[in-house]
Amino acid sequence: MSKWPQPFVSTVSHWQATNRGRKSLYNHNKDAALPTEVIDYVIVGGGIAGTTMAYHLTRPGIANGKTVAVLEAKDLASGASGRNGGHCAPFSFGALTLLTTPLTEGGAGLTIEEAIEVLDLEKRVLEYVTDTIEKEKWDVDFWKGEKVEVRVSQEGKAKMTENYAKWIAARENHPSLKGTEPEWTWNDDEIEAKKATRIHNAIAYSKGPAGSCHPHKLATAFMKSAMETGRAEFYSYAPVQSTKKVDGIWELEVHEKRTIKAKEVIFCTNAHTPHLFEGSPIANYLVPYQAQAANITTPLSYSGSKYLNNSYTIEDGPYLMFTPDSGLVMGLAHYNAHKLGVMTKKEIYVDHDAYVAEGIRTWLQDYCKNNFSDWGSEAPGEGAMRIWAGMLCATKNTLPLVGEIPGKEGMYMAAGFHGHGMARIPLVTKYLAKLITTKEWDEGLPSTFKITEERFERGKSALPFFTEEELDDSLAGKFKKAVGLGSKPVPCVR
Repeated sequence: MSKWPQPFVSTVSHWQATNRGRKSLYNHNKDAALPTEVIDYVIVGGGIAGTTMAYHLTRPGIANGKTVAVLEAKDLASGASGRNGGHCAPFSFGALTLLTTPLTEGGAGLTIEEAIEVLDLEKRVLEYVTDTIEKEKWDVDFWKGEKVEVRVSQEGKAKMTENYAKWIAARENHPSLKGTEPEWTWNDDEIEAKKATRIHNAIAYSKGPAGSCHPHKLATAFMKSAMETGRAEFYSYAPVQSTKKVDGIWELEVHEKRTIKAKEVIFCTNAHTPHLFEGSPIANYLVPYQAQAANITTPLSYSGSKYLNNSYTIEDGPYLMFTPDSGLVMGLAHYNAHKLGVMTKKEIYVDHDAYVAEGIRTWLQDYCKNNFSDWGSEAPGEGAMRIWAGMLCATKNTLPLVGEIPGKEGMYMAAGFHGHGMARIPLVTKYLAKLITTKEWDEGLPSTFKITEERFERGKSALPFFTEEELDDSLAGKFKKAVGLGSKPVPCVR
């Protein structure tokens, strides 16, 4: 966190509000003293990255009985992990545009082969999460099925058609994918698109594997499983303020809780990472930004047997999934929010989750009734019932920073997931655990995620997303000044 105590009150998500009972880890070790002995691994951040990191390090045969402590600035999954849209959904071939567009033009700058490896990782994450939840018998409202990606413009339809052909060809040229069955289909029939998606202006759609869950319950389950080994412990309200190395041991200063010592440190702090690395290339490569989501109680026309069968992403529109019993959860990607004029860049690029801007609030309230066929009128208590904000973390090339930090032996990181963490983190942290314990980079983890000095240097050519002037006199800027967050703009990225 940039300041502690936090000088504002965060919004509360549907997920955070519906996991507050005695089975949760709210306030866990809030008033407990930190360990006095040297811990083998201290993980900073208690979201899905930090909790899966603890889980992987405590699996049999991985870290050979070594100790783990997870330090979270607030409560478990109090950041983006407890505020996301509930998806565990891989990108489809549609992401090839973003992944292969040059860095200087706003993309990731990958080759087609590198892009295929990223997409394959996300497919494997869904499989891993499915297998783990079933093996552990966790009750986390997990659903696995299919996602539809809806296109509503001729331009969007043409681009998807082009990407589908590229994807099929690239798969056949990839040694591990050649001859395997494509997991995504593409349908450009307009009549079928409207019927299958129930979006009134749909003209084409893709369909492929997807999953969803209660992310706050999932993070809790990972952390509890780690703690049950007797080798891991979780500490809430333990915000790390600084780190230094003394005689080969890392010392972490924790607000009002003194110092904890560790042989190795892993930062899983995502949007809050730049504050801990001020003045370094890491701080220049990462930038926090705000995203929003809503929990929507469906009307009778979309309930019971008429409930949705798929999760969604919609061109120039939202991503959307359904909970088993509590309605839909929907959000809008920041680039679409800006494109549609419902948020300014000044409102997007802030470093807090204290409020939801009025433009995006209204858009989220109105979307379903304006776009789903036969949605109908909403009775009191139906429609958007809870709307919240969360802090995400962008990177210069849209891909996360994973691995050992250059020049910091024994200090590792998994951060900067660019709003797509649930589809990547569970395996990213598994492979990072292997790197930490064996010093070997697993081939299953894309090399394009690796932290390198070269990557920081290339990031300097990234396309700027906003200027300093664009932040002046904004609602967000005024709010930041009022609560003491300052008004200095964050680095420019897409």
